[in-house]
Amino acid sequence: MDDIQFFGNKEKTQDIFFHIFNHLHQNGKQLVLTSDRSPRDLEGMEERLLSRFKWGLSADLQVPDFETRIAILEKKMYADGIELPREVVEFVAYNINTNIRELEAALISLLAQASLNKKDVDLDLAKKIIKNFVKSISREVSIDYIQKTVCDYFSVNVDMLREKTRKRMIVQARQLSMFLAKSYTKNSLKVIGKHFGGRDHSTVIHSCQAVQNLIDTDQEFREAVADIQKKIQMSIS
Repeated sequence: MDDIQFFGNKEKTQDIFFHIFNHLHQNGKQLVLTSDRSPRDLEGMEERLLSRFKWGLSADLQVPDFETRIAILEKKMYADGIELPREVVEFVAYNINTNIRELEAALISLLAQASLNKKDVDLDLAKKIIKNFVKSISREVSIDYIQKTVCDYFSVNVDMLREKTRKRMIVQARQLSMFLAKSYTKNSLKVIGKHFGGRDHSTVIHSCQAVQNLIDTDQEFREAVADIQKKIQMSIS
């Protein structure tokens, strides 16, 4: 039963549901209830109901992350016998990040449009369809966005990029963020440096060279850069 928070202050509804709950529970039935808040935060609810809500397992359901959204799409595609290019699946999963219903609706619309127009499902078609589901999938990549993307990948606090710390992970995240800022934005080296604690343009140049050297010599780092670049590129229509 969805949205039980709406039972609040509805005495007759709560009384009826109390007896239904007891009947089902006594007969060994399982009940699954959803609410936009935990049992202890429900307002206008009778104590006898609240105590029963607390009998079972309470689980906090969050919006699915990127990898989970991909898995959801792949499971749906497998069930329906559908194959789509990996880049299309990733693009849909990246841009539809609200709920599963919208994710599945986007997939259905994409397949329907391809069938009606007798076209293959490709990235260009996906971009056109997804625009109906989100306000805008086109965004100008900012230095702040790049910093957040890099820091999320390496599990680093964004504020640390502006500090003087020489910890290897922080330095690497800072240098890579500068490298990507130079690649994906039109900002000058001076402006890029200002976003990293007021560093000068020579530091930005050195960072870009250091990153390029690592890309050329370190396969693991090269793959990490490719993953981050993919995330950034998927934010650009």
